[in-house]
Amino acid sequence: MILADAKAFIEKLPQIKTSQEVGAAFTDFSAPHGFIAAACGGGHDTPTGWSYDFFFNTWPLEWPAQYQKNDFVRHDPGPLLARLTAKPFTFREALAYRKLTDKQIEFKNWLSGLGIHDGLVVPIHYPGGDFGLTGIIADHLMESTEENLALHLASAYAHQHCRDIGSDVTEASSVKAPLTAREIECLRWVVKGKSDTDIGAILEISPTTVHFHIERVKKKLGVKTRTQAAALVVTLGYI
Repeated sequence: MILADAKAFIEKLPQIKTSQEVGAAFTDFSAPHGFIAAACGGGHDTPTGWSYDFFFNTWPLEWPAQYQKNDFVRHDPGPLLARLTAKPFTFREALAYRKLTDKQIEFKNWLSGLGIHDGLVVPIHYPGGDFGLTGIIADHLMESTEENLALHLASAYAHQHCRDIGSDVTEASSVKAPLTAREIECLRWVVKGKSDTDIGAILEISPTTVHFHIERVKKKLGVKTRTQAAALVVTLGYI
């Protein structure tokens, strides 16, 4: 990848109208150079901790579900370091930033098991303290300065264009019918690995009703399993 590749991608952005189309264009730009997937979004502080939302996420469907189920969202060194710096950094740099906790070692091993060798995180800080980032997953070690710079430029422009067009992942998704508040509530607990019985007890509804809501979500999203549904609602920004 060279800077001219990033320039060609950036020049296409004014014609793109939704965040999901930005994600598709980013994939077209980066995949031929050994980049498996990318996620672009932001984080903001809430009373219960940091919350992250995606503009686009091209991870394979099962990865976000595993990421959430294993609680890696609170331990991933990438977003943690992105809150502290405006400088892009590789996954290897994030993992070497400080001594890893047991959970971060588990996260590192999980990445290796998926065939992820490296990646680049581009932090983007907003006025007021919130921040965004674009994370790109690579099947190779990221040792080329020009490649990293090209991805830095493309990521920054992609993120800003998503913000400028005001496109969110829900509107840009392929969901034919919007999910209801109860459906989202049920899937929120599916992401955390809860059974229908568990969810019913938490929400004070019957397991049969929980199953009904989850089946409706699967139908709306066009997926076959609850794991795929959970992954997709995370990817689309419902949760």
